[in-house]
Amino acid sequence: MNLRYVEAPQPYERERRPAVFLAGATVGCPDWQSEAVHLFATAGFDGTVLNPRPSRNPATDPYLAWQPFGWQDRNIRRTDVVLFWNPIGHVRVHDCYEAGLFSPYGGTVVVGCDPADPVQRANRVLLANLMPWLPVADTLADTVAAALAALAAPAPAHG
Repeated sequence: MNLRYVEAPQPYERERRPAVFLAGATVGCPDWQSEAVHLFATAGFDGTVLNPRPSRNPATDPYLAWQPFGWQDRNIRRTDVVLFWNPIGHVRVHDCYEAGLFSPYGGTVVVGCDPADPVQRANRVLLANLMPWLPVADTLADTVAAALAALAAPAPAHG
């Protein structure tokens, strides 16, 4: 098997393979999602990468994935890891935490913020205050590596 790529608005049904959701800016920014998919493929990731940015289909409405109860809302909960790269704001990451999408013990979210970007430096500080247990990577490659490490880690014992 190899990497499976699913982008908005393509349907996605959960499989037995691990899945990663690429969260972060999708409009008005470089296409970092394509680079992330390439990094996962190069690493030999045998799972699914879900991309809310319909970057490979120019006819698709770029805002479709963000509609209430839309593609993103359904599929972000169906993945094993949510990868945030240069999040639009710390609030979105924290909202996912509050919604129970990841825990401080299991680590089903990874975050990366470009330290050269002043907005992302501010996000890093705010995330450190809200969630001091959450590591934040400096590069997209390091963020992808953190996602792969999270997928390889054994599930935490609850009890």
